[in-house]
Amino acid sequence: MKTPEPEPSSPAKPEGPEAKRRWFEPASAVLMALATLGSAWCSYQSSQWSGRSSDHASEAARLQRQAAALHLEGNQTKAVHMGIFMELMDAKFAGHEKLVSFYTDRLTQEIRSAYDGWLAQNPFENPQADPHPFVPHLYKLPFVDQADQARSEEVRQTGEAEAAGTHSARYLGHTVLLAAVLFFAGTAGNFDRRLVRQSTLFFAVATFLYCLVRIAGLPVA
Repeated sequence: MKTPEPEPSSPAKPEGPEAKRRWFEPASAVLMALATLGSAWCSYQSSQWSGRSSDHASEAARLQRQAAALHLEGNQTKAVHMGIFMELMDAKFAGHEKLVSFYTDRLTQEIRSAYDGWLAQNPFENPQADPHPFVPHLYKLPFVDQADQARSEEVRQTGEAEAAGTHSARYLGHTVLLAAVLFFAGTAGNFDRRLVRQSTLFFAVATFLYCLVRIAGLPVA
């Protein structure tokens, strides 16, 4: 007579502490995946903002050189104008009217308007007249408008570079926090005591949510 074969027993369901830990590993894995994605996003944004900061800084440096060149060119032009004016005065006091007309006809617009305004004061007879046409209310330094415009744009570009650098640094700082999230989420399951294990995971979750809120408030490149 054959003895009946025992029926295969179904696998025992985890009970006690093991049953309570069933949710722990999936939660840690999801958190680590999200932290990895967040870290990659922050690294990308930090790189983009760093590039923008470099571009703005380069443009600011170019504008600074341009403003300096315009200022130098303006001073050189003023020196030429003053030389022409001195030659004109020498010719006038020497009575060389033909030479006076030669210089006068070749005055540029900047010095011509200053010279005419100075002559209108009757400087040869009026002791209260300006000593020469190169006073500020008569003579305007050439290229001053272009130089001022270049300096203004330089200041703006410098501000943009600093702002972009700040955004880059903030994104980079969040990659460090997200690395901490990865560390705590990855090591939380190694602790035997439930309180330590859960506290470590909850700390990782809180840090991740903090980073998420801060990242949401940052501009996107």
